[in-house]
Amino acid sequence: MNLPAEIFRAYDIRGIAGKTLSAAVVREIGRALGTLARERALSGRESGAPTFAVGLDGRLSGPELSAALMDGLNAAGADV
Repeated sequence: MNLPAEIFRAYDIRGIAGKTLSAAVVREIGRALGTLARERALSGRESGAPTFAVGLDGRLSGPELSAALMDGLNAAGADV
Protein backbone atom coordinates (compact mmCIF):
# COMPACT_ATOMS: atom_id res chain seq x y z
CA MET A 1 0.00 0.00 0.00
CA ASN A 2 1.29 3.45 -0.87
CA LEU A 3 0.84 5.86 1.99
CA PRO A 4 0.25 9.54 1.16
CA ALA A 5 3.56 11.31 1.78
CA GLU A 6 1.85 14.57 2.77
CA ILE A 7 0.51 13.07 6.03
CA PHE A 8 4.01 12.68 7.49
CA ARG A 9 5.35 15.74 9.30
CA ALA A 10 8.52 16.27 11.31
CA TYR A 11 6.90 15.33 14.63
CA ASP A 12 3.49 13.86 13.84
CA ILE A 13 1.10 12.45 11.29
CA ARG A 14 -1.77 14.63 10.08
CA GLY A 15 -4.41 14.13 7.47
CA ILE A 16 -8.08 14.33 6.64
CA ALA A 17 -10.10 11.52 8.20
CA GLY A 18 -11.69 9.35 5.56
CA LYS A 19 -9.43 10.73 2.83
CA THR A 20 -5.70 10.81 3.50
CA LEU A 21 -6.23 9.09 6.88
CA SER A 22 -8.41 6.10 6.14
CA ALA A 23 -8.68 3.07 8.41
CA ALA A 24 -6.48 1.12 5.97
CA VAL A 25 -3.74 3.78 6.05
CA VAL A 26 -3.83 4.03 9.85
CA ARG A 27 -3.70 0.22 10.16
CA GLU A 28 -0.52 0.16 8.05
CA ILE A 29 1.01 2.93 10.16
CA GLY A 30 0.24 0.84 13.25
CA ARG A 31 1.88 -2.23 11.72
CA ALA A 32 4.98 -0.23 10.82
CA LEU A 33 5.21 1.35 14.27
CA GLY A 34 4.71 -1.99 16.01
CA THR A 35 7.30 -3.68 13.80
CA LEU A 36 9.84 -0.93 14.48
CA ALA A 37 9.24 -1.17 18.23
CA ARG A 38 9.67 -4.96 18.19
CA GLU A 39 12.91 -4.68 16.21
CA ARG A 40 14.28 -2.12 18.67
CA ALA A 41 13.22 -4.24 21.65
CA LEU A 42 14.90 -7.32 20.20
CA SER A 43 18.10 -5.45 19.40
CA GLY A 44 18.22 -4.22 23.01
CA ARG A 45 17.60 -7.74 24.31
CA GLU A 46 14.46 -6.62 26.12
CA SER A 47 11.92 -9.28 26.97
CA GLY A 48 8.27 -9.12 26.04
CA ALA A 49 6.36 -7.31 23.37
CA PRO A 50 6.42 -3.52 23.14
CA THR A 51 3.41 -1.91 24.82
CA PHE A 52 1.43 1.04 23.50
CA ALA A 53 -1.37 3.16 24.95
CA VAL A 54 -3.76 4.68 22.42
CA GLY A 55 -5.84 7.76 23.22
CA LEU A 56 -8.33 9.75 21.21
CA ASP A 57 -10.30 12.95 21.36
CA GLY A 58 -13.98 13.58 20.72
CA ARG A 59 -13.88 13.61 16.92
CA LEU A 60 -16.31 11.25 15.22
CA SER A 61 -13.45 9.55 13.35
CA GLY A 62 -11.68 8.63 16.60
CA PRO A 63 -13.22 5.21 17.29
CA GLU A 64 -12.64 3.91 13.75
CA LEU A 65 -9.10 5.25 13.44
CA SER A 66 -7.99 4.20 16.93
CA ALA A 67 -9.37 0.69 16.31
CA ALA A 68 -7.43 0.52 13.03
CA LEU A 69 -4.24 1.71 14.77
CA MET A 70 -4.67 -0.92 17.49
CA ASP A 71 -5.31 -3.63 14.88
CA GLY A 72 -2.08 -2.71 13.12
CA LEU A 73 -0.07 -2.64 16.35
CA ASN A 74 -1.46 -6.03 17.39
CA ALA A 75 -0.73 -7.47 13.94
CA ALA A 76 2.92 -6.52 14.45
CA GLY A 77 2.99 -8.34 17.78
CA ALA A 78 2.72 -5.33 20.08
CA ASP A 79 0.52 -5.12 23.15
CA VAL A 80 -2.05 -2.32 23.18
